[in-house]
Amino acid sequence: MPADPVTVAVIGSALTATAAEMSEALHRSAYSPIIREMLDYSCAVFTPEGETVAQAENIPALLGSMAIALQAIVADGIGDPPAAGDIYIANDPYRGGTHTPDIHIFAPVFDTGRLIAWTGTLAHHADIGGTNPGTEGYANRTIFEEGLRFPGIRLFEGGRPVEPLFRYIEANVREPRATLGDLRAQVAAVKLGGLRVVELGGKYGLQTLSAAMTGLLDQAERRLRARIAERPDHDGLGGPPIRVQVTVAVVGDEVAVDFSGTDPQMRGGMNAPRAATMSAVLFAVKAIFDPDGAQNGGCARPIRITLPEGSLVNPRYPAAVSLRHLTAQRITDTLVAAFADLYPETAVAGSFVGFSSMAAEGRHPRTGMPTVIQDDLGGGLGASAGTDGLDAVDTYLGNVGILPAEICETQYPVRILRTELVADSAGRGRWRGGLAIHRAYEFTDTCDLVAYSEQTDPRYAPWGTHGGHAGTPARLVLHRRDGSEERITKTRVTVERGDRLLVWTGGGGGHGDPGERDPKAIERDLREGKMSAAAAAAHHGPGGGSGERDQHERSSHEPDPQPLVGSEPLTEEEEAGTDRRRRAGGRSEADQPGVGDP
Repeated sequence: MPADPVTVAVIGSALTATAAEMSEALHRSAYSPIIREMLDYSCAVFTPEGETVAQAENIPALLGSMAIALQAIVADGIGDPPAAGDIYIANDPYRGGTHTPDIHIFAPVFDTGRLIAWTGTLAHHADIGGTNPGTEGYANRTIFEEGLRFPGIRLFEGGRPVEPLFRYIEANVREPRATLGDLRAQVAAVKLGGLRVVELGGKYGLQTLSAAMTGLLDQAERRLRARIAERPDHDGLGGPPIRVQVTVAVVGDEVAVDFSGTDPQMRGGMNAPRAATMSAVLFAVKAIFDPDGAQNGGCARPIRITLPEGSLVNPRYPAAVSLRHLTAQRITDTLVAAFADLYPETAVAGSFVGFSSMAAEGRHPRTGMPTVIQDDLGGGLGASAGTDGLDAVDTYLGNVGILPAEICETQYPVRILRTELVADSAGRGRWRGGLAIHRAYEFTDTCDLVAYSEQTDPRYAPWGTHGGHAGTPARLVLHRRDGSEERITKTRVTVERGDRLLVWTGGGGGHGDPGERDPKAIERDLREGKMSAAAAAAHHGPGGGSGERDQHERSSHEPDPQPLVGSEPLTEEEEAGTDRRRRAGGRSEADQPGVGDP
């Protein structure tokens, strides 16, 4: 019998609280800053069949994929059926994972011998082996270069750790203490979640708990279908067809998303496996139609997705996928554009999805042990009607925090010289885009560095809409201690003590004619240092111009982004030479086969 609505709501809140408590346990127990400080993880509770029923809302890119990975374990039936005390580890991108550093830990929950639920965590590990420090690699050609893969196997059996597997992991990662510590933190979180689910079953009865889970999924499905049905039916094409092409159709209470026409899979590491692409679609549909509703497995039911096999959005094994987040973010941006064509009133300008990242292997400043730093930087969110874009955020599928300078300098041979907003980086408009971030790193020891960013080419900077202008593109500059410098997009290189990596992310696109911006908003931006006086005078008078998303070249004529007014200026060494290459033509990404800006 179905549970009554009040009971469904009460149990639903309790399950959400369970996921949140799991999240806090993982947060407080993790070893690595990318989990503990940057919050690159998620936790959830699932039905016995593997559908998400409740989750802690951390990283959208992870939430959409967890159920896919768990369902692969349930469907595979590897070895004996799950038993009490079993805990599974999974990260294989070709069995429901997204890329190898994102490790799933799942635990079946039993009560009186009956499987009543699963609990799960998904956390990004700073290193899981492979060719490059931090595992990710833009030039990887196959999955075999991307570290350890776990196809949904037992990490614990009957409550006891599978010690040979722990030792195997320890022998194949660059910072074993952190990796094993993070795995144990994930294990603690799923065990805690299991205890809370059993408590719920004892309080309400297993039959009522099961009925409430079914009710939660059905409610989410009905709500999203109703929101979709409220919009007029439409067909439309969005986004540049160079790399990612998508057709969206809204018919009745369903959404069809077809990626036919998308380019074939790349030779490099930017392919997006099926789970990553489906997460992007789920995020976009939820954001457009029902952003406030519960997020669980019922939300996927009204969506029909066509993913051509062997394409960038559904590659064939063993294609490399470690930088799948770059393509997944661009997929999301393309979907935002496609839905904006259907429903202009919901249009949001393009956001920075370039995901400027650095990973470096070096020695711990105090212990001398090997250590791997990973830092990822967001930028500006696109503006929408009535709202400026958010500054300095990891947009769309991200939501990763900024690595604190104090943590970085304590644990890694890296000094953070400055972290600041970039004035004039936002796309101009009646509502401006969000501002970019500038962060400068100085290495205090020899390190093996991997650094990359997308949207460094002005043609692919975050686009404006409804007359708004594009935001500024990203740029990375490597300054050597001997005074030489190099403008980079993607690189792996050895850096020495005193070398510096300077990163400017991209600004969000603007919405509406800049000439219509409220003078009070301009005054506020000037007062807060987010806009220079010269930019305000030049671009916010009558006839301030327009720049739709197909006019990317306009961003190459924007005023050069400056550090936020009132912040410490760049040194001569940092600034020297950057202007020489700031407006260089062509796409440097093309120097690396198969790893271009999609």
